[in-house]
Amino acid sequence: MDFHNAYEWGYLFSSPWEEIVRGMGSRASEMSLTQEVRGRDILWLSGTQARVKFCFVPDPSDIEAIRLVFNDEENASLPACFIIVTQPDPSDERGDVVFDIFRMSPESYLWHFNRVFTPPIRGD
Repeated sequence: MDFHNAYEWGYLFSSPWEEIVRGMGSRASEMSLTQEVRGRDILWLSGTQARVKFCFVPDPSDIEAIRLVFNDEENASLPACFIIVTQPDPSDERGDVVFDIFRMSPESYLWHFNRVFTPPIRGD
């Protein structure tokens, strides 16, 4: 993923929840999928069949939120389930707000899929 795409996703994920839902819905429509929102999860469906799920975890230190993701058996059984975690990482100079994206599947419950971010804040 190039920086432009990483910044685009970073901006979206750092937006207020309503904007995330709207932006993700637009992307689902581009793929001829419909969107369903369940709490902090977004599902993309083909008809009534869930095809992709996005689980948003805004605080990686919230162990209960992490447990909810891993205790939900649906997440590993879907064709694709992505966990988007707001990740404080001052060592990553590529961006200001950092999001780690993990993919969950029956083969791996914690595959580090990608990292996106907002552009770095430049101090003068």
